[in-house]
Amino acid sequence: MKKINLLFTVILLIGFSSCDKEDVPNYESNAYSIFWKESSAWADFYYKATIDQNGKLDVQEKYELSDQYRESEFQITTYDMSLIKEKLENLLSIDISDKYGFHDNAPNDSPTTKMKYVTTNKSDSTYLYYPNENELPAKLEIFMQVVYETISKTDTLKN
Repeated sequence: MKKINLLFTVILLIGFSSCDKEDVPNYESNAYSIFWKESSAWADFYYKATIDQNGKLDVQEKYELSDQYRESEFQITTYDMSLIKEKLENLLSIDISDKYGFHDNAPNDSPTTKMKYVTTNKSDSTYLYYPNENELPAKLEIFMQVVYETISKTDTLKN
């Protein structure tokens, strides 16, 4: 009887220890880059900004109608980089749609915005064109707001 109880206990222990744990994605956000582009075919311009994990902001801006073009490089503050990283880590937990806005009654002459992020384990992107109120997921809206504000205050040459 003791052998049967011991055997039963061993089988139970093996059974419990071999249960599969639910796979929870582990997204690495130490190495990342963020791509931001505002463009308008109608006005024939674009503004591209790329941010890397070291706080380097590379900018390209082009206005075809006036033949203006510039490339600039800036350094984002440590505080702003920590805020971007925090909001990026929050964003990694959701999947974002390919596009927001682009409704039938939306204006057709305003710029579109493309945002893309790339981390070690995950990347995602979206296009925005006049999204409705509450159309964007809250984490995406906050992330985009932080990135836009950081670009705007860092790139002092932005038109």
